[in-house]
Amino acid sequence: MPANLTTEALLLKVKELEMENHGLVQKSEKLSAELDQYRLLIDSASDLIHSVTPDGAFLYTNQAWRDTLGYTEEDIRNLSLIDIVDNKCKGECALIFKNLMKGEKIDRNATTFIAKNGDRVIVEGRCSTHFENGKPLFMTGIFRDMSDLTRSELARRESEIKYKNLFENSSDLIQIVMPNGNFKYVNRAWRETFGYSEEEISTLSIFDLISTDCQGHCQATFQQIISEPKLHHLDTVFTTKDGRQVIIEGNAICKFEDGKPVSTQCIFNDVTEKRHMVEELIKAQKLESLGVLAGGIAHDFNNLLTAIIGNISLAKMYTNPHDIISGYLDNTEKASIRAQGLTKQLLTFSKGGAPIKTVTTITELIKDATSFVLRGSKVKCDYHFDESLWDIEADEGQLSQVSQNLVINASQAMPKGGTITIQGTNKTLSLDEHPTLPPGKYIELLFQDTGTGIPPEHISRIFDPYFSSKSTGSGLGLAISYSIIKNHDGMITVSSKLGQGTIFSILLPATLNKNTNQPGKQDEFTKIAAHKILIMDDDITVREIMTAMLNFIGCSVDQACDGKEAIALYIQAKNEGVPFDLVIMDLTIPGGMGGKEAIAALLPLDHTAKAVVSSGYANDPIMASYQEYGFCAVLSKPFKIDELIKVITSAIPTTTN
Repeated sequence: MPANLTTEALLLKVKELEMENHGLVQKSEKLSAELDQYRLLIDSASDLIHSVTPDGAFLYTNQAWRDTLGYTEEDIRNLSLIDIVDNKCKGECALIFKNLMKGEKIDRNATTFIAKNGDRVIVEGRCSTHFENGKPLFMTGIFRDMSDLTRSELARRESEIKYKNLFENSSDLIQIVMPNGNFKYVNRAWRETFGYSEEEISTLSIFDLISTDCQGHCQATFQQIISEPKLHHLDTVFTTKDGRQVIIEGNAICKFEDGKPVSTQCIFNDVTEKRHMVEELIKAQKLESLGVLAGGIAHDFNNLLTAIIGNISLAKMYTNPHDIISGYLDNTEKASIRAQGLTKQLLTFSKGGAPIKTVTTITELIKDATSFVLRGSKVKCDYHFDESLWDIEADEGQLSQVSQNLVINASQAMPKGGTITIQGTNKTLSLDEHPTLPPGKYIELLFQDTGTGIPPEHISRIFDPYFSSKSTGSGLGLAISYSIIKNHDGMITVSSKLGQGTIFSILLPATLNKNTNQPGKQDEFTKIAAHKILIMDDDITVREIMTAMLNFIGCSVDQACDGKEAIALYIQAKNEGVPFDLVIMDLTIPGGMGGKEAIAALLPLDHTAKAVVSSGYANDPIMASYQEYGFCAVLSKPFKIDELIKVITSAIPTTTN
């Protein structure tokens, strides 16, 4: 203390010091209060806050930090920052900490801490270091627990992967399209169906795939989809990378955000084969409807033709071949036979109709039929048949008709002349190779022309009855051909390009049976003897002309109008000792017992009975398989007298003149 200070001055100095000390105490108390307030705020924060020394020792952690990681204040005193970092993150964290000590500020730091119980806590935050005189004093980090959010994000990503895998492995065609029509995503089935790679998809618009015929409709539909938040049904045609057309149907819906379209999500099915099968079914139904009509008129029409042709045939027996009347009879007979051919064409459509098949090699049959049609025309045929082409069981007349129809169409498509190429090859179909044919051995016939081609809008209708794009013709040729091939358990299809030509493809089942047809003809008229024959037919004109024809060749005849009367007459004649040598039975008797029922009743009474089945419905299955029902021969109406003689001699082969 200075010596010159008086007591008063000393007291005054003490007083000043006391007052100064009182102010410091008050300031200290204020600072302490503020510190407590800030500490309370930090402890109340939901973020994880810590501060560490330059060597990583903890100086401070807030309550949220301790609660989240589970460490006590005592635990913290024995830990360093690197001790609580996940092993996978330690290398990166050490580098970040080193940079912080150099003064770098980290605004976004994501890492993983290890809690006291071993749980992994994913955090994200920012860190900075406080310096004094250029030296680091401590580093502060403020973090947010991202574990739940990260798990949610992981779950979302896993869900996305799961659904993406589901979409990618789906057999449905799935696409996501932007509002401008560009593709955002397509799945594997989509890419395989249309033939594009993932890289090519990014350069494509949906309008690049839509078939030309569907462009206008699809553009209007697409605008409607991106304007209305509802499910839309789609049915259209896409074109593949290699030019094939694929019919698709399915649903599409647009995703909107803030009222604006973001993308359209579409799930389709390839229904090309299904549609083709439906088209085939519709064709069959149309033919069946026509068959009902044909079957209804065939019986009566052929009965009339039987009377006409029979009378002409009989009249020619009484005329001199050199008389002028004989020429008129020949012309009338030819016209009647043409009418018979028309009836046979109509009967091709009849439901249940079966061709009368024999084992045949089709090569010569096709050559004979086509050469006849093209005689004198500017069109020629080029044949390519396998040398070992398999045999088939077929109605030669019907297949000849098919060949003629196809060749006529081909020649009409080449009015200036050209070449029709006909190929025949063996083909083995595997399981599910063809949608409507069973597996097995087939022969494939191709009829190819280089004509004008068929317009796309006509392709689906060319096998329809009465459809024709020509000014002449009945429109039955291809419909008849379709029905004939179908009745042979085969399939006929067509492909065509305008200006390039048309190809008709026919598949027919092959057979292992051998061709037993014997060539040559014999004069059957000399073998007829005086037989006793029973005629059963509901039409009196048919009975009368058959009686006249049989009487002419020396046979005696009795008549019955139905099966019941025929059986009664047969039993009576047998009991009287003058049995019938042969019964000719009409297959169909409206309102009475027909041939099928009559033979079934007759054979138990006389197992040696000989019966011939006759019908104007020549394509009835019984006519094709008459022996299975007990008949010994078949006689199709109408017939000439020489055909009647041939049937009688085949039914009673031991009889000679």
